[in-house]
Amino acid sequence: MTETYDIVLATPFPNYNFFAHKLRELCGQNNLTFFLCNDSWVNEFLKKLEARQIAARVVLDLTANQTLDDDPYVVLAREVKRQGGYVIDDPDLTREAAHKGILHRRLVENGIPVPETVVVPRSEIEGFKLDDETKARIGLPYVVKPSWGDSGVGVEVNAMSEDALLWSASQAPNADSFLIQQKLEPRELGDHVGWFRLFHICREVIPCWWNPYNHEYQMVTPGEIKQYHLGPLRRIMRGLARISQMKKFTSEICLHRDGKFYAVDYVNADPDMNPRSFYANGVPDEIVRHIVWLLFYEAMHIVKRGHGYFDDELRESEADRNWLVRRQREQAAMEIR
Repeated sequence: MTETYDIVLATPFPNYNFFAHKLRELCGQNNLTFFLCNDSWVNEFLKKLEARQIAARVVLDLTANQTLDDDPYVVLAREVKRQGGYVIDDPDLTREAAHKGILHRRLVENGIPVPETVVVPRSEIEGFKLDDETKARIGLPYVVKPSWGDSGVGVEVNAMSEDALLWSASQAPNADSFLIQQKLEPRELGDHVGWFRLFHICREVIPCWWNPYNHEYQMVTPGEIKQYHLGPLRRIMRGLARISQMKKFTSEICLHRDGKFYAVDYVNADPDMNPRSFYANGVPDEIVRHIVWLLFYEAMHIVKRGHGYFDDELRESEADRNWLVRRQREQAAMEIR
């Protein structure tokens, strides 16, 4: 007999225990079965999954290594998809969306503002030279980053020559291409710099101030969005979601000194879930809790779909689900009082 789990959280990171605990609570409160598939269990879970001894209705995939086809979390996500389960996010979509070189071209074609960029295939980095016209467009210093990779591996933010390509290639052996990118300088906005890390979770955009120097988060308030004219942040994130078809990701957007917004780190498929109460530069706890709820709600919708009376409770407009709209309503209500 096959044992089926409603929601499986797949992640190798022990520092995501806060996230896992909150998700487990919600599953228990709503009578859904839950399994935390971490490094201690992933190989055994995968073995039983392939033998059809267990099954998963929904997998929340945090930190699958898309560059390695034999990574157990990638194999697990694909096997669940093959068996008819639902993976957030689809492993095949994730692999393409996480490739900065491929996605860069699609963003340019769809009018998403990005820095001046040159994509260099690995096969061409030996002896590669920027021509004078391209150097003038990109400027010095510039940023070099691998198309595949995360956590800053292989990234040089103050490159002065093409030698940085060779260094980046040595640090990111799985990357098949590399980006040479204009270095942006954020505007100052009050006590903040115009650099943002935004979460896109199941159609909802959650904006945060993000300091690129010390990596600290702060929530962006509705008042700040109006005060600093930050409306383009939402439009860019919506565009990234539409083009990538991803449900959960983060992106970095910079308000450059030229007054324009640019997507810098396009689609980070594995959003940071370290809570600030445990980590100095972690995500504010209230945001982590809200993200847990959004992902749980999405998974519950899938698990419970077609269960008759429950369907009405699952119908909710995008405006009602939107975090920023709710915050604006709460703020307006407080001002009335």
